[in-house]
Amino acid sequence: MILIHEQGIYGLCAASTYLSLYPEANIRILEAGSDVGGVWSTERSYPGFWSQSGTRVAGFHDLPMTSPPPERSYKSSQDSKLVSKYLEDYASVRGVRERCDFKCSVGSIAKNGSLWQVTCKTDRQGTLYYGRKLIMATGLFTQPRIPPFQDRKVFEGPIVHQKDWGSSGIFTSEEPSKASHTHVTVLGGSKSAADIVYTAAIDKHHRRTVNWLIRDTGPGALSLLPAQGLGKYEHITELGTTRIISALSFANPWLPENWWSWFLHKTWIGERLMDFIWNKQLDDATASAKYDTRRGALPGFRDLKSYASARWRTGYFGALNRDPEDFWNVIAQKVNVFRGEIGELGKDTVVLKDGREIQTDVLLLATGFEQAHPEFSANEAAELGLPVSNEHAELFERERAHWSALDHAAEQKVLQRWPYLHDSPLPTKEQSHTPYRLYNHTTPAADPSIAFLGIPLCANSYHVAFVQSLYAIAVMDGHIRLPAREAMEQDIAYVATWNRRKYPAIGGPGNAMEFEMVAYTDKVLGELGLESHKKKSWWMWMTEPVWAEENQALLEEFRAKYGKI
Repeated sequence: MILIHEQGIYGLCAASTYLSLYPEANIRILEAGSDVGGVWSTERSYPGFWSQSGTRVAGFHDLPMTSPPPERSYKSSQDSKLVSKYLEDYASVRGVRERCDFKCSVGSIAKNGSLWQVTCKTDRQGTLYYGRKLIMATGLFTQPRIPPFQDRKVFEGPIVHQKDWGSSGIFTSEEPSKASHTHVTVLGGSKSAADIVYTAAIDKHHRRTVNWLIRDTGPGALSLLPAQGLGKYEHITELGTTRIISALSFANPWLPENWWSWFLHKTWIGERLMDFIWNKQLDDATASAKYDTRRGALPGFRDLKSYASARWRTGYFGALNRDPEDFWNVIAQKVNVFRGEIGELGKDTVVLKDGREIQTDVLLLATGFEQAHPEFSANEAAELGLPVSNEHAELFERERAHWSALDHAAEQKVLQRWPYLHDSPLPTKEQSHTPYRLYNHTTPAADPSIAFLGIPLCANSYHVAFVQSLYAIAVMDGHIRLPAREAMEQDIAYVATWNRRKYPAIGGPGNAMEFEMVAYTDKVLGELGLESHKKKSWWMWMTEPVWAEENQALLEEFRAKYGKI
């Protein structure tokens, strides 16, 4: 049996791809929710939650995503409920839904001989599942990061993490105790925070005071890039899935060294060109917001101005999937912005460390997710290349000692190739966890019978999901031979070190690829020996986005090359 844990974009794609290649495969999908979709499931959708990807580069090749109605979209970004419906339809059309066990909460996973043993709780009963192959498709948005508030029990209102905004009924007609929710505070500076703040401010059914609190010690406020694309690119994410963007990355470990990389990274002209291209994106975002000149802006609005570096990715970035003028007018004129650290919670207040008090009836947490996998024991996690917390001090230090020489050699290689990475604008951040140590961000060097999908932070989950699914199937079914473990560990250390150097604010876990996604998937497809995705001309190869329909040819090529199990 093949077990797949969770049915978001990655789990659906893995199941569908496996069934396309091997229709008789015995697959069981374990889903904690009541339906498919993962972060895009109906129960996790909330008012104001929209996709960041444009429709033309979203969806799967075997069920095209249709254009959304104008009233529920902007520049082809769309309401999350439309994405939920698409994924639900996909699960039904592709025969995946009938293989799902819903409300199946996975408690623990361990290797028992040659089988993976998965312990689940379903309807208050414990159930054991066994499989020779296991695909972990939980991704990065499962374990909520909740700050340890002082005097949490004193606060009388609800505290709701973004994972639960949908099920909470917030800003809907079903919102519990709605009449008493007159002061809402949103904590966090991410895209999710911006979405929910805007939604709260335009709620016509229940007017309330909206506060936006962003920590001083975090990455700060986000830079929202207008979703409008350039030229033939309808949406900014279409441009983000081209090879020319990968080629213009300040440092891309999946591209070969050649005259172009030498020019960009080792000449002052190339450096200036790169700075101009990337800084212009931030300049456009800042000009669109008019932080210093917008009429009617409340006093705190200027504190949303981001000074993040696009080159170093030192802050949050996102696509603004609303009309920019409308969005910024609402935020400027209807939202109280605060910068500071929470000291404690009062009965109906959030008290900052500097003594300021923010009246609050509902506290919404846009504080992100832990990159953790509690289903595995700490020892199993270390063996599989998953993050290990420094709370397991002995194991944590043993892992660091094992990788020390590999990381040192990788650092010398990374800095020699990209000298500018010596000059990080941020101090080295002590990490509380070891990084992900997966070969090609998918496969543990110690055990090819398990695959982890959805680990990279990237611009297009659908494309990465398909490529990772092909790779996982090829490895688990023995179609390709992995490199020797020593070679895999050298590559893993190289990518993790590059991440830490290239992305000093977010690269500690070793899984960021903001601008390098297409080069990564091209590298993985190259290891599979697949070529049908290559464009007819150099110009098309560099400038065309990775369209979903291209994956049908890749699937057929994979089938022809590797045949039956």
